[in-house]
Amino acid sequence: MHPTLYMPRATHPELTFRAVTAADRDALERIAAQTWDGNDYLMDVFETWLADPEGMFYAGCLPDGRLAGAAKLTRFGDGEWWLEGIRVDPTLRGQGIGRAIHAYGVALAEALQRARGGAGEVRFCTDLSNAPVHRMAAAFQFRQVAQFWRYSAPVLPSAARAETFRLCTPEHLPALRAFLNSSPHYANVQQSAIEARWQCRRLTDARLRDLAAQGMIWLWHGVHQDAARIDGVLIGYVGSPCRQMPPEFNLTYLDARVGSLASIAQAARALDAALDVPSVRHMILARGERLVAIEQAGWRRPKDDSGKACLFSRALNQESVSEN
Repeated sequence: MHPTLYMPRATHPELTFRAVTAADRDALERIAAQTWDGNDYLMDVFETWLADPEGMFYAGCLPDGRLAGAAKLTRFGDGEWWLEGIRVDPTLRGQGIGRAIHAYGVALAEALQRARGGAGEVRFCTDLSNAPVHRMAAAFQFRQVAQFWRYSAPVLPSAARAETFRLCTPEHLPALRAFLNSSPHYANVQQSAIEARWQCRRLTDARLRDLAAQGMIWLWHGVHQDAARIDGVLIGYVGSPCRQMPPEFNLTYLDARVGSLASIAQAARALDAALDVPSVRHMILARGERLVAIEQAGWRRPKDDSGKACLFSRALNQESVSEN
């Protein structure tokens, strides 16, 4: 049963909303085939989103029952909601459907968080150039809290640099938590890692335990050369972040003691070589000192200047979701 929702003004008067079902596969496949030149990830996550027991994979439908668009609201943890995957049938674009789908997701997050009680927020990422979504975000009381720019670098083999990393084990987690809590970057990045599909997830204790269990956290001791001391943290995975791309070392979090970012970014290229993949990539927090440091380590932006993400956040359970 869906919760009672407060829907903002100026949403699409003809749309009704319901959960996506397996019967919607064909309609969403047609939409995905016309999104991002056929490289849409939507159908890769279709089954996972259908099976999610806490969020909602929802569709907006026209009076004749036709699926006009869809989106996904995900609960990452206590008070942590993520809105993504807004899709609109290309033949129906320009009619306010995407705005209505976004509004429903915000209202749904409000209702679900209200039922749980306590504070919360809903967040989403979009491209820096997506001005219509930026305007919509402001209209629904979202604020931009961070920007991330994609950088990549080829491997730089060095056994000595690679050996400055060690995999994080459960015994290391208290020290890792102390490092993060003292890190200015951890605060600036909204206490989050930016993962596949530009998902920004809080690095809670539970999340760190999961990532460590998956072998995705490396602790760095490249400054003091003391394996018992954490000089930096790298979180990542080997894989293809998008369709039709070769495997890379994808960093979701990169942090080091003040003044050491260039060193850990260069050492990450050596760890990349040890993992037997040709390159490493990272969506880095777009602050001047960090961009300078990662370029000093030999990382570069895409030639087409793509891969610039904006993170938006909105507190939940305000009195209403109003529009300017």
